[in-house]
Amino acid sequence: MWQAVSRPTSVSVRTGPIAFAGRERELTAVAEVLGHRPAAVLIEGEPGMGRSRLLAELARRPEFADGRVLTGRCQQLREPFPYGPVLEALRSVGERFDACSDSPADPRDPAEQLRPAGRTSLASTTDRADSCGQAGPPSATGPIGPIGPLGPLGPLGPNASPISPPTKANDHQLGPLSPVAGVLRPLLPELAGQLPPTPESPSEPGARRHRVFRAFRELLVACGPTLLLIDDLQWADEDTLDLIRFLAADLPPQLGVVLAYRSGWAGPLVRTAPTVHTARVALGPLDVTAVRTMAADLLGLPRVTDEFAGKLHECTAGIPFVAEETLRALRDAGEVLSDRLLENLEVPAALRESVTERLDALPEAAAQLTRAAAVLDFAAEPAMLGDVAGLGEESLRTALLAALAGGLLAEVGENRYGFRHPLARKAVYDTVTGPERTLLHAEAIRVLGTAEAPPLPLLADHARAAGRMEKWRHYAEMAADEAIVLGETSRAINLLQSVLATADAADVGRLATKLSQVALRGFRPDVIETLERVLEHRPLPPTVRGTIRLSLGMLLVRTIGRLERGRAEVEKAVGELADAPEPAARGINLLAQPIDGLTPLSWHEVWMRRARDVHAKLTDPELRLALTVDRITNASHIGDGSAWTEFEALPDTAASVAERVQLARLWCNLADAQSWSGHLDRAERLVTEGARRATETGALYTMGLIRGTQARLAWFRGAWDGLAETAEDVRAGYPELGPIVMETSLVLGGLAAVRGEFAAAQRFLAAASVHSPADGPIPVVLSAASVLIGVQLAADDVEAACSTADVAADAARRKGVWVWAASLVPTAAEAYARAGRWPDADVLVEEFARGTAGRDAPVATAALHAGRAVLTGARGKHLAAAALFNEAAEAYARLPMPYLATSMHERAAMLRLAAGQRAAVESLSAAATAYESLGATRDAGRCRHHLREHGAWAPSQRGRRGYGQELSPREHEVARMLAEGRTNREIADGLFLSPRTVEQHVAKVLRKLGARTRTDVARKLPA
Repeated sequence: MWQAVSRPTSVSVRTGPIAFAGRERELTAVAEVLGHRPAAVLIEGEPGMGRSRLLAELARRPEFADGRVLTGRCQQLREPFPYGPVLEALRSVGERFDACSDSPADPRDPAEQLRPAGRTSLASTTDRADSCGQAGPPSATGPIGPIGPLGPLGPLGPNASPISPPTKANDHQLGPLSPVAGVLRPLLPELAGQLPPTPESPSEPGARRHRVFRAFRELLVACGPTLLLIDDLQWADEDTLDLIRFLAADLPPQLGVVLAYRSGWAGPLVRTAPTVHTARVALGPLDVTAVRTMAADLLGLPRVTDEFAGKLHECTAGIPFVAEETLRALRDAGEVLSDRLLENLEVPAALRESVTERLDALPEAAAQLTRAAAVLDFAAEPAMLGDVAGLGEESLRTALLAALAGGLLAEVGENRYGFRHPLARKAVYDTVTGPERTLLHAEAIRVLGTAEAPPLPLLADHARAAGRMEKWRHYAEMAADEAIVLGETSRAINLLQSVLATADAADVGRLATKLSQVALRGFRPDVIETLERVLEHRPLPPTVRGTIRLSLGMLLVRTIGRLERGRAEVEKAVGELADAPEPAARGINLLAQPIDGLTPLSWHEVWMRRARDVHAKLTDPELRLALTVDRITNASHIGDGSAWTEFEALPDTAASVAERVQLARLWCNLADAQSWSGHLDRAERLVTEGARRATETGALYTMGLIRGTQARLAWFRGAWDGLAETAEDVRAGYPELGPIVMETSLVLGGLAAVRGEFAAAQRFLAAASVHSPADGPIPVVLSAASVLIGVQLAADDVEAACSTADVAADAARRKGVWVWAASLVPTAAEAYARAGRWPDADVLVEEFARGTAGRDAPVATAALHAGRAVLTGARGKHLAAAALFNEAAEAYARLPMPYLATSMHERAAMLRLAAGQRAAVESLSAAATAYESLGATRDAGRCRHHLREHGAWAPSQRGRRGYGQELSPREHEVARMLAEGRTNREIADGLFLSPRTVEQHVAKVLRKLGARTRTDVARKLPA
């Protein structure tokens, strides 16, 4: 954090402007005002707020394409040129070019370089066509004008009505100029051929100056409809400012003036007539949404996560320039986006140069104060900043005012001053020399150490940066203890890891124990490596070793592919903790939890009994509560109804943070268990409250788990809008945390399956451990197997479906918790029935019936109806099976699981149709509508297909809606699948359409989008 590291060689390539975001409201408002002339707009903003970009976007607006857009910029010079920005803008008025030539303007022409990005010349393409004779011959007199048709306009009344379209009479000429305009000949040699002769100069200086002002106004009147954009007005010379005041008093009727300048400058102090339309815009920071848009555009991503966008916004304070330069640096870094990448990012070169330039311009006392603020690294009162910088009261006041005027420091709280964003602080910090850094950090320790409540983390940082390692270890451990009490898990882990790396042998056991225990609140793979090194290389007493090993085992259990090794470490730790019953109780409790892997429930039940025996002997209230939490959760998972009763009898608050962490864990884990058993309304309430509690207590691991449960609950309940993106974000946020990766992969696989994206579904389901049940949570594994069997049956791969069913059924039998097989049983039974494996189908359904009898699991009741309906229907008993499917549908609807309920209704309708009951077409049509409302496009297509087969579906007698050049809903579906790279056959399978129909849809999509090839669809498809 504090080290100023030498910068490595790097290459940064700029590829043009990034997406314009977050200023649409301001741009529209300004354009509206400028659409009624005369008009004057003032735009102010801090450095980097995007004033220049807003002007450039104004220049590109299509409503101004038929008039001149003249742009000038004031330069930061010791002696600015008189009228500099106005002359820069007006010199382009006289440009000539061959209107019928296809050759671009010479890029070496200075006037060409001043044009707004995106305009190859100041004449529009339409105007070139007109001047080449396509709409009449070019004018024979005068030069070609810079922005197309500029004929005379009718007078604008006092209410400044919108600009009328210009006539074509004098398309390429300036309007008539009076002799006074000739005084501009020496100032604008580019217009010498169009300006009148230079009149005789009056002897009195004031009269000469007045004549120049009048001449400028004459020229602007002659330009016709014109926008005059002047940027960085705070650096303008006095002549320019006086000219602007003169013009503002009597603006030309077709002129719109936009003046942009830095906040804090007094402004141009213009006075306009009442008939002038005016606006004033103060640009502030962008919001998170705009920063997210910029990030997605510059990084070339479809979207970025809310967490990353929030962190980026915090890091850049929403300042557009800072955000853009940071994003360019992130892109050039070529690494996976993460908070840590942002924190360790080098200050972008353009930003570093900007900050250094402003720092160099400050008086020495102000620069010293700014460097002290960079070292101090938090918004502080002036007295503290002056104390660290070594400035007296009088010098401090002068220095602070200069630093504020220079735009480096800002008031970021009441009487507190610091940097607007972290990268500015870092850029200043990098300029501080080594000896001065050491001295300033030592001064910071002295000043902060005298506070009534010393800021321990900052003291630790300053001590380390000053090279006082003993002090650093002392402050860092105290800061970690404070973070643990406050529930700031990640900060505590960071501090303990850093101290442990340099600790003396006598301190290793104490520090590693603290680290191992707080690490259980979160999930950090690097902590696993740290604990493994401690156990391997440091001699420790058995109890200390057992305590550390226990936490290591608990962390391994959460890691993908390390479940069995984690349990082995925990069992070993329980043996090492023979003389420490309370830590041993935690290990016993973990081994009692049955949800992961194929270890039989009977083995876990042995540990459950040991956990109950140990619980009665415990005195630590937090540990007693932890065992109670897991006992309730385990009972709920296996369908024991007493779990809910015990939960409701528990108090919902606790005295210590550690106990509140356990209560948060209870709510979250119980939400998971209740959702698997089918109590979805209970689970929804538990999830909401559990997320709040986990956030308040800093239980990072629990917060991750609850997000996975939330995503799965949304999938169960049919709340699919935006769910795929949410699940992807959760998955990306915890890439090594097994339970979260697998649960979100299950959701993504399920969503892909109902969209007919079978290849994607199989990839996601593989990540849900469907092929390796021993490595994952068994409810997730069995549910993933159910989805995979459905995909394989849809593809008529009955053999593969039976193979998947065999693996999953074996996992269910080995584990022995049949409640978790609720989603598996109906699909596995169908696979067996279609393969003619009747004994396997019958045995599985009856095993499930016996295993769930008397269990508090509503989803098992629905699944049993469904499984028996499958077997009954497969044996040809259509009406009896339809009745069972309807019972299953009602049971699923009560949970509610709308997708499964609709599936049962569809199955019942199809069986009734097979039995000759034509009235079932209404049920089938209702199922199609329900599927469509959920977003299950493939299932809806299947229902429509069956309706057509039964002659029960026909277009409305009123005729179909005509979509013209817009995509119809069906064409949108086809276009989306094309954008995903799917073939016609895959689209046909996904939408239950014939290949010929798909060919027709594809042809229409290409034509309507203007796409030349199928691969071009993704770029042209509207978001």
